[in-house]
Amino acid sequence: ALQVMKGLHDPADYAATSVIDDHEEILCALRTEVNADSLRAYLERIVSFGTRHTYSDTVSSTTGIGAARRWAYSKFEQFGIANEDRILPAYLQFDYANETGGCGSGSGWRDVLAVLPGSRTQGHKVIIIEAHLDSRCADNCDPTCAANGAEDNGSGSALVIELARVLSKYTFNHTMVFMLVTGEEHGLLGSRAMAQFCTTQGIAIKGVLNNDIVGGILCGETASPPGCGVVNEVDSLQLRIFSHGNTRGLARMTALSYEEKLRANVPVPMLVSIMGVEDRVGRGSDHIPFREAGFQSVRFTAANEHGNGDPDGVGYDDRQHTSDDILGIDTDGDLLVDSFFVDFNYLQRNAVINGMSATLLALGPEMPTFSLLDEPTGLRVQINGGPAWSEYRIGVRGINSPPAFDALYRTDQTSFPVPGLNPASIYYVSVAGVDPEGITSIFAVEQVRANDVATAPAAIDD
Repeated sequence: ALQVMKGLHDPADYAATSVIDDHEEILCALRTEVNADSLRAYLERIVSFGTRHTYSDTVSSTTGIGAARRWAYSKFEQFGIANEDRILPAYLQFDYANETGGCGSGSGWRDVLAVLPGSRTQGHKVIIIEAHLDSRCADNCDPTCAANGAEDNGSGSALVIELARVLSKYTFNHTMVFMLVTGEEHGLLGSRAMAQFCTTQGIAIKGVLNNDIVGGILCGETASPPGCGVVNEVDSLQLRIFSHGNTRGLARMTALSYEEKLRANVPVPMLVSIMGVEDRVGRGSDHIPFREAGFQSVRFTAANEHGNGDPDGVGYDDRQHTSDDILGIDTDGDLLVDSFFVDFNYLQRNAVINGMSATLLALGPEMPTFSLLDEPTGLRVQINGGPAWSEYRIGVRGINSPPAFDALYRTDQTSFPVPGLNPASIYYVSVAGVDPEGITSIFAVEQVRANDVATAPAAIDD
């Protein structure tokens, strides 16, 4: 698995008998192959371990983080066997010396990985689809409490497992890594370990898709802003993407691609909202260590959360970070859950969006670099290079605009005067490349300039 992540493998060793590598075919298949019933089965198994606390039992075969990660590893093994041994299960083991806010030192902790080798080694990179497997109760240092962690983050873990099952039959230029990390609730430990490992091992990462709390649809009393504000409000039609300013181009690429390639062709269209912050106020998740290490990373999370994760707060009655973060309740007394807190159809739709983004990253072009020049006639984009892209997309927004672009233009020229600008105004501008297959790259980090003159309008890229 390590050699594959470094791009030091022979792709012929992992070639599928029947190669399916057309992104349109894969995206069309994702709509039905990602299965709500499979997600439910995974999540029911995940919560059955009783707790997945980072410091919980690693010996038992039925309870604790050890049993949970061995089960996940076995699922990855099954997917490999079902797909010509093309997916490689592995562990990343790491130790932790107690830092501020921890519950003590630990050794032998493990992230669970499934590695799907890329079909090319030239310019090789990996795409990571991740979620944290660990869970917690109100006392974050209690390893024995009933911490089902259904929404946080059994939902994200089930999503990662399902995408490993579905995507392992397809062929991608770059390597995909499906990863379940531990220690998120104690300082993003598993993701920090992986980000550090990739840095020291020289593993190039094209993008990280982090999924944390992606299945719940009910708003709690204390949900962290920006987010829901009406208690028990339901939202099963929106998915939020959080990102840092340096990684927002990945969020934009995902949202734009969904609008153009999937939204009109799914039974229940979703709103993919690009958030203007890296995470909710005072909160964090496993995409952050990768961004800190210089990699493109974003967080997918549900529109509604059931709490702000602070069970010590006065009057905290929400489920998040408590033993009440369960699948649902039995309302008719037959001892079966019939009212679910996790919406499996909503989780399925979120998984399809993740799978789409990973597919386009693994098959599509690199993002270009550019300069934004302030000239007497207005602002001009100068794109560096050109052979890898057939066209470019130029995104423009005002300084007070939301994260989505105000205007998007398309050109096949590497020099592009930015149209539609007002004098005495400040603009953010970004560029993405489009390959001959019609896949848009990650948008480059925005550049900002003051514009002095009015520029003529031009056709918007629809």
